[in-house]
Amino acid sequence: MRNHKLLFFSIIIFTFILIISFVQIRGTKADETVYNVDISTTPSEGFLIADNMAPGDKKTSILKVSNNGNLDFNYSVSSRQETGDLVLYNRILLKVSDVEGNLYEGTLNDFLNFALGTIAIGESDTLTFTAELPIETGNELQGKSTNIAFDFSAVGHEEQIPIGDQCYEPPFVNRNFTLHQKSTVPIKFHLRNEYGNLENELLQNVRLEVTGPSGGAGTVNYVFTPKDGTLDFQKVNPPHYHARFSTFDYPVMDDQWYTATVYVDNKEYCEKTFQVLKSGNRSNAE
Repeated sequence: MRNHKLLFFSIIIFTFILIISFVQIRGTKADETVYNVDISTTPSEGFLIADNMAPGDKKTSILKVSNNGNLDFNYSVSSRQETGDLVLYNRILLKVSDVEGNLYEGTLNDFLNFALGTIAIGESDTLTFTAELPIETGNELQGKSTNIAFDFSAVGHEEQIPIGDQCYEPPFVNRNFTLHQKSTVPIKFHLRNEYGNLENELLQNVRLEVTGPSGGAGTVNYVFTPKDGTLDFQKVNPPHYHARFSTFDYPVMDDQWYTATVYVDNKEYCEKTFQVLKSGNRSNAE
């Protein structure tokens, strides 16, 4: 009978909050309010503390992200190593989900500038983080430890409204955007009326289509509409349409290109082409 040796590792993971505030002063006599972004988390630190993890062990914690300011904001998160063993940090796997399903599965070191969506004034999101030490982790990391920070950043929603003939918001609008397998991206867009003003009311004749190659010889065509509930009209300021495009729910192929097109009735309004990558994180480059 073989003797099995169980290895233990010490991993301590903390959460730190990076707040990016865009302050606006309305320079009119009618409104001299100072507008600011204020993002917070509960807990604010001591998050995902895991001692004596063995290969194959997982640690799960729940994080609440709140908008305490007086502006709706878009927010994102990145992970980074603060101290400890870099090899161990690169080995840890991370899974992030919300109440609707999976958002990310991959390594900690690929979890960079990950856009999570929009939180309205006074609202909050609940996220579940699970860290895992892979079962194949070897003896060379026995007794190692690492400290990890999650940096959350928020930008006032109004700061990211598209201009001109562009309709998409970041991160999807960004020039070098790529979609990572096993991740979810919020596709958000705005419509303008014939006078160039943003539409503030829901139009039922709007749809988003994502098309590209399938696993066979054909193509996929994923359709999102208000009628079937896959295209939301979020009442932030100003309102936008929002579709949750997830590779967990909508299969796509590695190293292939896909096109997201917004239609009003059957008339094309705007489109964006993007690439799907097997690994690495989506780019937020402008």
